[in-house]
Amino acid sequence: MDQVVNRVLRFDRFVLDLSRACLRAGDQEIDLRPKTFEVLCCLADNAGRLVSKRELFEQVWPNVSVCDDSLVQCIRELRQKLGDDDHKLIKTVSRRGYLLEAAISADAIDAIPHLSEGPASALPAAPQMRFGLLQRRSAASARNLRAWMMVPAALLCVAWSTAYLAGWPVRPGNPAYFGLVKHLPSDLQRRPTFKDCSECPEMVALPAGEFMMGSPESERGHAGAEGLPRRVVIPKPIAIGKFEVTVEQFSVFDAETGMTVGNFCKVIVGFDHTPIAWGRAEASFRQPGFEVMGSHPVVCVSWHDAQAYVAWLRHRTGKPYRLPTEAEWEYAARAGTSTSYSFGNDASALCAYARFADLGSRFSWRDGCRGEVVTYGPLPVGSLKPNPWGLFDMHGNVWEWVEDCWTPNPFEIPTDGSAFPRPGNCDLGVVRGGSFAAPSRRVRSAVRAPVRTTTQAYSHGFRVAVSLGD
Repeated sequence: MDQVVNRVLRFDRFVLDLSRACLRAGDQEIDLRPKTFEVLCCLADNAGRLVSKRELFEQVWPNVSVCDDSLVQCIRELRQKLGDDDHKLIKTVSRRGYLLEAAISADAIDAIPHLSEGPASALPAAPQMRFGLLQRRSAASARNLRAWMMVPAALLCVAWSTAYLAGWPVRPGNPAYFGLVKHLPSDLQRRPTFKDCSECPEMVALPAGEFMMGSPESERGHAGAEGLPRRVVIPKPIAIGKFEVTVEQFSVFDAETGMTVGNFCKVIVGFDHTPIAWGRAEASFRQPGFEVMGSHPVVCVSWHDAQAYVAWLRHRTGKPYRLPTEAEWEYAARAGTSTSYSFGNDASALCAYARFADLGSRFSWRDGCRGEVVTYGPLPVGSLKPNPWGLFDMHGNVWEWVEDCWTPNPFEIPTDGSAFPRPGNCDLGVVRGGSFAAPSRRVRSAVRAPVRTTTQAYSHGFRVAVSLGD
């Protein structure tokens, strides 16, 4: 059985622990976003040598087209975290790239058994060797370093999973990667699912936990109504709809209850460089102004319509179905992350996860990336990638009603996961997540918007929640 040696790289007063994918200064762990950590690894692996922007893009964002801002943001974060205000540690070579001006040494620590052949023999056996022996001179050697890191990561994954299934208290090691959720790291999780009836929405079971709700002022698109990050606790397990409620599911409710949703839905007219205006309020969830199938998310439903649907689900199943609270919705959308989107901060990658007003849309405010679908309207649910907990369309597609009444002061939102109420006076409700007609900044995890609870709109739908356990 071969042995793979974990690596600890030292430079200046910092320790770069490759086995745990973290950076430390003494006993203090320094929070870094995943891509920022990869940029640091690349610079450390080439310490004393200029690393071109192209090389950084190829090694950190392989097969992905990103703009210079993504790299600049990572370098800015590194300098801030390393206290490199005078740029003596990470130097910029104008229009060419970056250079880490530091002597790197590599320590060998506990050996980990490894069952397959790999790059273990390529690792220097003696501690305190100059890291120049490990320098990446090509994309191929970069892949070798990532291969070394995959082994302990896989073993850690097994350990985390075993601990979680055994019921042991598990905490992630780096909240910058996983938020403050007190369970498995988000990129290692897929939550259990269930359905309480054949016509019921499929549900994803989520653990109790805690997270940071809101967004920092530095986040692109940040609005005051989102509030600065504050700790919110979800005290009990819940389940959230894996998808937005569909036309087919809502039609079953409509047929069984005989409820008349009506055709009072508003649609918009005018695109590209023509003025946007509201059309006549004559659309309905069956004909919302664009072609829909049973698998499309239902739209043209008000907050009251959504409340009627969950009341029917409660009667149908005997389970406490409801709309998710604002806190529960954002907890589920983030899935253990603290970035703008559940996959990171880079809007150029958004098209893989969200239906929004991308560069291929007809909206004059289009931005971000170019999606493959150019037709007007949302996509059938589940058409794009899910978030780390297996929830689809938490970014974009349609705005989603939540249980809360609106407050412009985000610090009035309860921090115990419950809804903000206005008994007898809930004229304004809250929608979350953005829609197919929203720009990229409006489909972030923290976005919240007020809408009259009686409004039926072409881009408003919902998903359901149910409390689990006692």
